[in-house]
Amino acid sequence: MIKNYIKIALRHFWKHKLITVINVLGLAIGISATLVIYLMIRYDYSFDKHIPEGDRVYRVVSSGEWKSASVLVPLVRAVDEELAGLEAVAPVYQLNTNDPTVIVPHDNRGDNSIHKKQRGIVFTDPDYFSIFPYHWLSGNAQSLDAPSRVVITASKLAQYFPDNTPETVLGKTLLVHDTVLLEVGGVVADIAANTDFDNHVFISTATIPTGESLKELYNWEAWNNLNDSYQCLLLLGTGTSAKTVESGIASLIQKHKKSEPGEKPEQFSLQPLSDIHFNADYNYSAAKPSTLRNLALLAIFLLLLGAINFINLSTAQSIERAKEIGIRKSLGSGKVALVLQFLSETFVLSLGATLLSMLLAPLLFHAFQGFLPKGLAYEGLGQLHILAFLAIQLVVITLLAGCYPAWVMTGYQPALALKNQAHKNTNFSRSAWIRKSLTISQFAIAQVFLICVLVVGKQIRFATIKDMGFRKDAIVNFYIPNFTNWTDGKKFVLLDKLKQIPEIKAASLGNQSPAFNGSMTNTMSFDKGEDTERVTFNGRSGDDAYLDVYEIPLVAGRNIRLLDSTHEALINEKMVGLLGLTHPEEALGKTFGKGQYTIVGVMKDFNIASVRTPIQPTMYWGEKTFGYVVHVALHPDHAEAWKTAIEKMTGIFKELYPENDFDYTFLDKTVENFYLQDIRLSQLLSWAMGLSIFIACLGLFGLAIFTTNQRTKEIGIRKVLGATVTQIVVLLLRNLVALVIIACLIAFPIAWYFMNKWLEDFAFHTELNWWIFAGAALGMVAVAVAVLCIRTVQAASANPVDALRDE
Repeated sequence: MIKNYIKIALRHFWKHKLITVINVLGLAIGISATLVIYLMIRYDYSFDKHIPEGDRVYRVVSSGEWKSASVLVPLVRAVDEELAGLEAVAPVYQLNTNDPTVIVPHDNRGDNSIHKKQRGIVFTDPDYFSIFPYHWLSGNAQSLDAPSRVVITASKLAQYFPDNTPETVLGKTLLVHDTVLLEVGGVVADIAANTDFDNHVFISTATIPTGESLKELYNWEAWNNLNDSYQCLLLLGTGTSAKTVESGIASLIQKHKKSEPGEKPEQFSLQPLSDIHFNADYNYSAAKPSTLRNLALLAIFLLLLGAINFINLSTAQSIERAKEIGIRKSLGSGKVALVLQFLSETFVLSLGATLLSMLLAPLLFHAFQGFLPKGLAYEGLGQLHILAFLAIQLVVITLLAGCYPAWVMTGYQPALALKNQAHKNTNFSRSAWIRKSLTISQFAIAQVFLICVLVVGKQIRFATIKDMGFRKDAIVNFYIPNFTNWTDGKKFVLLDKLKQIPEIKAASLGNQSPAFNGSMTNTMSFDKGEDTERVTFNGRSGDDAYLDVYEIPLVAGRNIRLLDSTHEALINEKMVGLLGLTHPEEALGKTFGKGQYTIVGVMKDFNIASVRTPIQPTMYWGEKTFGYVVHVALHPDHAEAWKTAIEKMTGIFKELYPENDFDYTFLDKTVENFYLQDIRLSQLLSWAMGLSIFIACLGLFGLAIFTTNQRTKEIGIRKVLGATVTQIVVLLLRNLVALVIIACLIAFPIAWYFMNKWLEDFAFHTELNWWIFAGAALGMVAVAVAVLCIRTVQAASANPVDALRDE
């Protein structure tokens, strides 16, 4: 019987080849897009699932006014030594440099092997390996108890010591960033699972206090400096609650940190391991659960669009199959047998669409490349979970797309069907209304996507061209190599030489630029007569040319001067309000840190991050020694000279630092990177819009075919009576275009609601103008008319003699 069902299905598909292609293509696009989205969602939810006791692993995060994943370095030691109920306390201090370099002395060629741009280098201790399940190839975790020890992964062993085995490499040395000489104490296998802690070189934290520059760089004794490079992981003991540990941390801060009168203590909380990959408050590249939910909805919508096509075209075809159904019923076929026949047809067609989707998925995977996570790979049928997912989809689509058409067609009365009067059946009339509703739903979904694409693109353009309060065009930034060596005088020689290049307008030495992808939170005591008040703000420091480079205007006072024993400082307008002052002039002469920092000027407000973030209180103070980023302003009106300037800068840099690469960035690219997630969202929505419009138009084209076929004689009569091709085309288009217009009207409030909610995440955003909705509607109607004209013009141009010939 099943074999017979399949034969009937194949015969039907061959008879209606064009409709079959439309159905298969629509479903295949929906299935392949759903598969790619499934892989994206599965990838993000797979992070750190390999940790055996992950439900007891937490990260200590700063949860006060300024949220960050950073921790006070001395607090980690205090937690380890004084808090009970913890099985492991693992510091994770990233190597605090922009261009980590590892040098392996005296390799087998007799010289040093230099490995630049090394990532995943952290300071930690043996407890790190109590949390993460690394397999030890040689050595052990206890080697990290001693200073100047390092553990490396197998991949780094192959890179740094290609002629050694895990056993023979023990005792070998390597030099990290020209300053830290380390002895290899162990080798571990690389972790193949997805993780947010993708580290490969583990330096003992006991190394930090052995050098003054490292102690200063990592704030070894500082209870008031937070930096995103300093993190701490905890493995709670069985029965220990996160609340208990949080209370213990608060007690430790109160015990060890010397607080000024009126100072609010730092607030820390525990973030579950399962939250780390998704919480944007503590992870700048976090996967957003809301985005993943929207992706899941997108997958469902695309699949529904393909299924709607099948339902619409199947029910539209039902009038042609009425006689077949009437004959089968007259010959004794029961309703169950007919339903099974139509479901088998749906299954065969869905199976063909699934097979085609396997070919389309790699193409969509490539098209989505800009939005896909870097570690995500498509391995086709080599992944069993993909086969399982496709099998489940096949069953769902068969039931979803096949049940309703089967119910409609098996409901025909044999007597009416055999007399070509099936359309008088209630089911047929009802299915016509449902068919129109489904068509409206298709185009409403496509219209929502189109409006979203326009709004997201408009917001991205708004964000990238918005005046941030400082100059961002033609600004070059680069790091000083080996900046942990604060006494290195070459950086000042470099700066002086750069200032002599005629293509350079201004150059400065300091820490970070006004806006960068990170956090530099500082807390200082604001002097209020005999009292003090602790103030938290974003800090920048450098020389007196910083304002010249970034063209940040002053609204009061003057620029800083570089002093030997104290610091002159500038604050922005936002910080004036934070200090409880009304006018910028009132801030002049005020001091911080018992007179160590004196305010001499007030800067106009500027953004330190993306337009999602409101203006933050910011201070810039003069600093002679600790600059590690060079800021260069090129002449903005001489773009042709920029290449010359870069070449000269490269020559000067290589002259002073011959072992290092000259890696630089343009600030406008840094600012653009703030919006990578939004750009990727725009790309994804564009693809979703394109696919949804394409699928909807396939369905509309199929309906146009059946509409014109049903009205063939009417068209012939009208032509004989003098109707023109244009009049007939308008007649045929009228009802179908009306469905598209209704879809647009339904889509407007839905799109407005979602886009308005999305824009609320931005402190500064564009407006939802009426012309966005009007333009989207006109575009959709134009596309629909163009698709419909392909068929209606052909039908209207046909010879009426052929149309009026009796069957």
